Amino acid sequence: MRIPQSRSFALFLLCLLACPSAPAAPLAIVNGTVIDGTGSAPQKNAVIVIEGQRIAAVGPAGKVAVPDGAQVIDAKGKFLIPGLMDANVHLFGSIGDLALLYKYEGRYDELILEAAQIALKTGQTTVYDTWGPREPLVKARNRINAGDAVGSRIFLAGNIIGFDGPWTTDFIPDVGALVTSTFVAGINEMWQQGVGRELMWLGPDEVATKVRDYATKDIDFLKYGASGHAQMFFISFSPRVQKAIVDVGHEAGMTVQAHTSSLESLDMAIDAGLDIATHCDMTGPSTLMPDETIRKLVDKGIACSVLPITQARMDALEKLQPNGLITPYMRTSHQNISKLIAAGVTLLLSTDAGILSNDSESHFARLLGSVDVDPSTKLGEGHFNALVGLEEKGMAPMEVLKSATSNIAKAYQHGDEFGTLEAGKLADVVILDKDPLKSARNYRSIHTVIKAGQRVDRDALPLVPIVSADWAKE
Repeated sequence: MRIPQSRSFALFLLCLLACPSAPAAPLAIVNGTVIDGTGSAPQKNAVIVIEGQRIAAVGPAGKVAVPDGAQVIDAKGKFLIPGLMDANVHLFGSIGDLALLYKYEGRYDELILEAAQIALKTGQTTVYDTWGPREPLVKARNRINAGDAVGSRIFLAGNIIGFDGPWTTDFIPDVGALVTSTFVAGINEMWQQGVGRELMWLGPDEVATKVRDYATKDIDFLKYGASGHAQMFFISFSPRVQKAIVDVGHEAGMTVQAHTSSLESLDMAIDAGLDIATHCDMTGPSTLMPDETIRKLVDKGIACSVLPITQARMDALEKLQPNGLITPYMRTSHQNISKLIAAGVTLLLSTDAGILSNDSESHFARLLGSVDVDPSTKLGEGHFNALVGLEEKGMAPMEVLKSATSNIAKAYQHGDEFGTLEAGKLADVVILDKDPLKSARNYRSIHTVIKAGQRVDRDALPLVPIVSADWAKE
């Protein structure tokens, strides 16, 4: 069933018509190999013509003419793919860095913009933020959409319905113990927005009322917790409450996804009618996903947002952190993803990545353990390693590309606007020096990024390094 576009997405479309950011002359990319993201075979010696923010034509050189006066990019020997995406990021990641949070209080949108610029620099023209501070995310998203700031196109959920804020037992309560109760309450409310754990006491009608109100708060999609976060073993909502949440989201014209971390939470979320199962590969420390559940995902056409890691990272976890908190969960995830690929489940590349300061990263390392091999949640790095992880698990090269482009756009009901290189779509193009279908490691070979018809000055990003300025000190 086609879900109507949300109010904020409609505003985004209006901005495409109203914002005067289109180049004066058409842009033509010639002589390259186009891999359009639809699953069709690559087109050698192809031409893409871009007029304004959209693709006007794409096809073989003999059939698509370069307009008079067009700016021309010669992509001979290069490969053109749709802009990459991430189905599950948390752009504001430094929730464990007190100094940073104090210093930038009231300016968190600046940190989010820095993150969006790092994502764009590394080929991600669109990201879906599935948990973060709603108002700063809205401010950053709107500035980018209006052309007042540079960055990946952001769509956001704000809070995960049923989760409390970052300084609670759902995440890292020990940080909140170090500061004033007023500051703690302010940070937590920035995330919770009236749809925190208190909803777990309510029946379906009351939850529906709360969620219906939340859906009016300038968000793009809904995400709820089918299971806990820090306490991954418990079920958050009953089947009828989960269905109420999903129904409200669909009534509001939004896609609905669920955070799941156990087999039963996943199964209940599937039955509730969700659109995207986030972390569907996470089914506990030792329980693998049964064939019955996988068949339900296929039959219902539910997309799975997965967290693939490379074999090298898995080996490092087993060697260096065999008893680490996260290691057994990644072990089952590793095996589940292979089963999902073999069954033909629609997979969406996701990373949980965000912009983490050194202090915040150290805090998470103390909680969860850490290895330095092929980082999975570091913004600008994680998506490259995730693509390799999918390839290593047996996903066909064309499906690897789709997992980070057209699959994501379709799952979020944005496939009519972007996700493939086709006439009429927004001109989000990444030009690679090497063929990504020969090796997923070639996604790193970025030559040029184009977002909505505009070439990105990658060398200049991020424009104002804040958190990333400290990365060199690692």
